[in-house]
This record gives sequence, C-alpha cells and structure tokens, in this order.
Amino acid sequence: MTMRTRNRGLGVLGIGALLVLTPACVPSVGDGDADSSGSGSATTAASTGEAARCEPFAPYVIDVQAEPNGLFYRADEGKLYIADDDNNRVLVRDEAGGSSVFAEIPNPSDDPGSDGLGDLDFAADGTLYLPRFGFGMPGLGAIFAVTPGGVASPVAGVNDEWRRVGLDHDDARGLLYVGTYSRDADDVYTGWVASVDPVAGVETTIVGGLSKPVGIAVISDELFVGDQAQRQLFRVDLTAQAPALALVSDQFESLDLMEATPDGQLLVLSFDTANGAGYVYRVDPASAAITTVATGAWEPRGIAFDGLSKIFVSARDTQTIVVVPAC
Repeated sequence: MTMRTRNRGLGVLGIGALLVLTPACVPSVGDGDADSSGSGSATTAASTGEAARCEPFAPYVIDVQAEPNGLFYRADEGKLYIADDDNNRVLVRDEAGGSSVFAEIPNPSDDPGSDGLGDLDFAADGTLYLPRFGFGMPGLGAIFAVTPGGVASPVAGVNDEWRRVGLDHDDARGLLYVGTYSRDADDVYTGWVASVDPVAGVETTIVGGLSKPVGIAVISDELFVGDQAQRQLFRVDLTAQAPALALVSDQFESLDLMEATPDGQLLVLSFDTANGAGYVYRVDPASAAITTVATGAWEPRGIAFDGLSKIFVSARDTQTIVVVPAC
C-alpha cells in the first residue's frame, strides 16, 4: 500500500505508561458563559440547584475497535461521537459502553483509510460536520454535513484537492472555520484558514501565513489555530476588517486538534516527538497562561470534553481513546 502521511504520521506508541496529572481544573460552567462553539455543557443538580462540580478519577482507556481521530461529546445525549479514520464512518458510543455506526462517509478510493476523516463538530441545528482528508488526491478532499438521522452529503463549493483535519462551526456566523493546507513534491507545506458557508457553498481564505494548521477553535469573536509544523498557537480577531494572525504562544511541542470549553478556555493537544509523550494543555486566552492537564505515552489526535470532568483523547494507531480527568 502507498505510504500516507497526515498530522505527524509517526509509529505506534504504547499507552500503558502511567499518566501524569496536575491539579489544574477546567472550571464548571456558570450562567452567561462565552460561546465555546462545540463543547458539551455542565449540568446542575436538580435537587439542590447547585452547579455540578468536576470530579477527579483514575484515567482509563476505551477500546473502540476503530482508528479514532476526531471526537465530539454531546452532553445532551451523554454520547461520544468518533470519527473512524480507517473505515470512513462516524461511530457513537453511550455511557454504558454501547456502540453503533452513526454515519457512513463516502469512500471514493475504495481503499480503507486512504481517504481519512478528521475533526468533528455539531452545529446548533444538529448537523454534524467533518472533513475527509483526501491526502491531496483530486476528488478526495471534502467536507461533509451529516443530518441528525445520519445521512451524509458533501458541502458544495469546497476544493477537492486541499487537505483538512481541524474545523469548528461558528453558530453565530453560520460558518465553518477550517485549517487547510497543501503539500508540494518537496514536502513543503503551505497553510491557511478558510471559512466555509455550508449553505451557500462558498469557501474563502480568511488568513494565510501558516504551514500546517490542524487545531481550530472559535471562542466568541476570536478564532484560535494551532500550526503543527511551526509549533505555534495563534489567535485571529474575526471582527477585524483584515483578519491577521497574532501569536499566543510558541511554547508547544507538535500541535494537534483542540477543543473550546464552555467557560471560554482551550484544551490543546500536543506531542513531544523526541520523548514520545502526549499532552493535554489548558490555555487561558485572556492571559495566555498554559497549564498541563495530563500527559502520557500516547500520541494524541482528537479531543472531546464532556463539559465537566472527562476529557477524551484519541490515541494514534492503538484503536483506543484515553479518558483523563479535567481536574
């Protein structure tokens, strides 16, 4: 089979090594929190009216019998949605451990894993969006809209040769923001962030100057993007007449997908290639403070947050998802 690369394309890593957790917590949600455009929200205790609190637990591993990439946790359903990278489908898993196929994504190459799937995000109307990576092959790159009933259809107006992994749907603007890049014959990456209007079928470059943008998250009027190759996290003011990249931090290892929390923070995935260690970082956009939430001997790909206590991390080439506490 032809060798394919995406994200980092490194070898298999064991996940049995001890997780190192810090006491950093993702705060519970209060009234009037910033729009996180994709995270589940914390619940309240009906009997007391008190806000639910993050509860620590021992990290554990879920065997999903799939190659998980993008993840999304729907707190309203108590279900985890999983992009199965090798089989071009979206799985759904409930709290009891039951699993089923939510949607089948077209696989034009008819070669399992050769098209690939990336990040997941739900819009407020219940539509699920996800990219098909395509590896730069004509006709394979795409973005799909999946109905609540699991019917997938390609979004019109999207270039079918560009590579995409991370995306986030901005309910306030009705747009998808997508980390997009190309790779030439000399393995040089050129990246940008595109906005996609899924209704009008229009894809527009909003900011360039990147190499390999992967993680994307919208928080209110700001877009955050992680450049994997440059190991830098940027912010973009979406209200600006001419949006531009502003550096948040260059103190990361190789970056992957990210998740906005209900209280307006960022959970950022990173991988230290030299030491074979994966990280979940919490980033405060206001202060740019970075806190390590979890680390372990796994290469992270996708991330989801239940809005309260659990952070789900896809571990590359292991058919597993690592679950770590947010506090």
